[in-house]
Amino acid sequence: MLKIHFTDADLAKVTIAGDADPMWELLMSSYRIRRPEGEPFFGRWRRGSRSAVPESGRLLMSAVPPYGYCPDFITPAGRATIGEGVSAVLETPPAALAADVAELAAQGTRVAPWLRRMAGGETRELHRLGTSLHDYYRQCVAPDWATVRRVVARDRRRLESNLDRGGPQLLLSTVHPDVTWSPPVLRVRFPIEQELHLDGRGLRLIPTFFAHGMPTTYKDPGRPPVLVYSISHTRFDSDAEPGPSLAALLGQTRARVLMTVAITRCNTSELAELTGVSLATASQHASVLRASGLITSARSGKSQIHEVTPLGLGVIRAS
Repeated sequence: MLKIHFTDADLAKVTIAGDADPMWELLMSSYRIRRPEGEPFFGRWRRGSRSAVPESGRLLMSAVPPYGYCPDFITPAGRATIGEGVSAVLETPPAALAADVAELAAQGTRVAPWLRRMAGGETRELHRLGTSLHDYYRQCVAPDWATVRRVVARDRRRLESNLDRGGPQLLLSTVHPDVTWSPPVLRVRFPIEQELHLDGRGLRLIPTFFAHGMPTTYKDPGRPPVLVYSISHTRFDSDAEPGPSLAALLGQTRARVLMTVAITRCNTSELAELTGVSLATASQHASVLRASGLITSARSGKSQIHEVTPLGLGVIRAS
């Protein structure tokens, strides 16, 4: 159990990551390649990505065990691009590197010789890791980055809606099925006993596409407090193009509109952007799909938010 202790000041400082986090997505995808969980969602991606991991990218795998503790410095949160994230890794203070590698050894993990050399101050090894992170991301994460961002944005909108409707209390009560809000403590299902006192720093929520199962956070309580959690998947969302049967039934563009709404709860403007059609075309297709019972549309401010219906999902699966 992870227990995160809030003060009143912390409740006012709960934030939601503004975009998918490249370093956390990179880390979580490295777990998905090596672990069997989530086969219905990630199976095809996993099989393709295993063969795509570049030789230099394999250095990452020796730094991150498939289960258990991961060195905190590998996931500097809040970086907008992989370049910024890797730069932050390369700027990790030597004392923090040494502490993280010592923690890895304390957990009973065999520490690779290059990691020990890095912890001892050999900057060449740290730069090799930086290259590994870049190469792995380019081959295994970047091809699906647009989808990752889109699906993470869907969950961010869910959280923002709950925050608007019920404040931080409702937000914290609806983050994830493994999270329970019992004021002033957020209780998270976790593989070990860990306590995190926010002490006025607030908490940043990071929805993560490649995460699966229990939420996680840093081991070091001195790092900026985050809660990284898995979003809800119904399928692996890189397969967003409609198959030939669905396209024959609805037409290629309308089928793509239905697939997009199934993947991402979105308004008409977002739907137009995601499908590459004009606003008027997106609105027309949404109207036809709504009249057919394949999607629903609900007013939210000045926008209409579109969601797929069970019938719509049934049509997609049958096709």
